[in-house]
Amino acid sequence: MAAYFRKIRDFPRLTREDEVTLATHVREGCQSCRNELVQSNLSFVVKVASEYRNLGTPFEDLLNEGNLGLIEAAQRFDATKGTKFITYAIWWIRKSILRALSERSTLVRVPSYQMKKVREIRHAEKALSRELGRKPGRDEISKRLDRDVSKVDQVLQFNLREVSLEQKVGRQQDQTISDFLPDERSPNAEDDLVQRQDTSMMMQALNELSDQEKSVIHYRFGLSGEPARTLKQVGEIMSISRERVRQVEVKAKLRLRKIFDEWRAVRSPNKAPVVFSSPGARSNREH
Repeated sequence: MAAYFRKIRDFPRLTREDEVTLATHVREGCQSCRNELVQSNLSFVVKVASEYRNLGTPFEDLLNEGNLGLIEAAQRFDATKGTKFITYAIWWIRKSILRALSERSTLVRVPSYQMKKVREIRHAEKALSRELGRKPGRDEISKRLDRDVSKVDQVLQFNLREVSLEQKVGRQQDQTISDFLPDERSPNAEDDLVQRQDTSMMMQALNELSDQEKSVIHYRFGLSGEPARTLKQVGEIMSISRERVRQVEVKAKLRLRKIFDEWRAVRSPNKAPVVFSSPGARSNREH
């Protein structure tokens, strides 16, 4: 952020004449003029965004939203109206920031027009509280806003509040909400995804082997859903010697390792090498 602030301070302020000239060119489609108009006013976005700190949205996000509003203002600004650009742009900057706050300040996204209605009702409620010296009823609020009571109730259902996952709950207040969220019976989504990706890559790599090599790997590592077999058992199934099975396995694993190394070099250079080991096997010499 410090680097960003230093950078935007380097953009020169524009005179009124400069604004008029740039705005005229912007309306003619000049993108570089739009950029210059925006860059020279980025510091004003920082000032406006600072007013909305600590409302649940990171300051960097507020700046991004404010900058989008500034860009929108630069596109729409009409210098012939006699208004200074920043006077016009501040409305768009605030609108963009407030929209972001209304959408992100609740756990469930609420449309900005509904949040506006909620604020209107709350303002009316506060004003009536000061006038009456007590909390007003729904009928009094609806009368002040000239709306049906049912409409007021309908809008207030959007007045959601955030609840911390660390909030204490229960009779003894000794557990947090987050304690009740995980379902230990469900598989870990990340582990499941990695496993499915690894399985898919293995199937693709096996297609590069000969039929004999593919069969040996399937039998030895139980890839078909059956238990892993020893060299002797595989030899009996395939009618070849135990030593031949070992030779085919070594050759197949070297080919697979080469394939995975090539893929890793392209996709993930820092990933550890692939290591094959027979499930439940003590050593190849024993099997």
